[in-house]
Amino acid sequence: MNNTLELPAFPEGYSLTTSRLSLRAPCVDDAAALWPHVTDVRVTTHLAWEPHRSQDDTRSMIESLIAAQTFGTGFHWVVRHGEKVVGLVSLIDVRRRHRAWSLNRAELAYWITPAAQGHGFATDAALAAMRFGFGALGLHKVLVYHAADNPRSGRVIEKLGFRLVGVEREAFSKQGRWHDLRHYEMLESEFDGLHT
Repeated sequence: MNNTLELPAFPEGYSLTTSRLSLRAPCVDDAAALWPHVTDVRVTTHLAWEPHRSQDDTRSMIESLIAAQTFGTGFHWVVRHGEKVVGLVSLIDVRRRHRAWSLNRAELAYWITPAAQGHGFATDAALAAMRFGFGALGLHKVLVYHAADNPRSGRVIEKLGFRLVGVEREAFSKQGRWHDLRHYEMLESEFDGLHT
């Protein structure tokens, strides 16, 4: 069964805007603008990838983001404030079905470069991505996680109104240290009540 969506061609059909930000699907030409941010250990400490060592790493990452979108399994936006790239927001692990179950869910993921943190950009960008997910993608649920020792990310999640599901103890290890993960979720009906 084909679970991909028939959506506009990449990348024009995925541009989003907020009152302060513009979000556009990534293209390989974004490697240079993303490069200084994806090399920063402060960005990657709690993420599932290591700091990039070359722009080839960044180009490979962008190519994987484009491929995920092509197959309808992930949707990604480079976040800009004015002309400056300040981060990336994504809906990843888009799952439509599992055997006889309908799922229609995705995971929200985001990062904002340290110099641009503290201005609400992550919240604004995440909200735009969620509107796209519940609207254009027809999602039923969005999940999000944050490492328990990354409370700034948790504040974004709380501002968006996610419901805490629970804490997974020692969910992942990075650089020899185990981290707990806090799990949250939001249904389309909850989103409509909070953000209409």
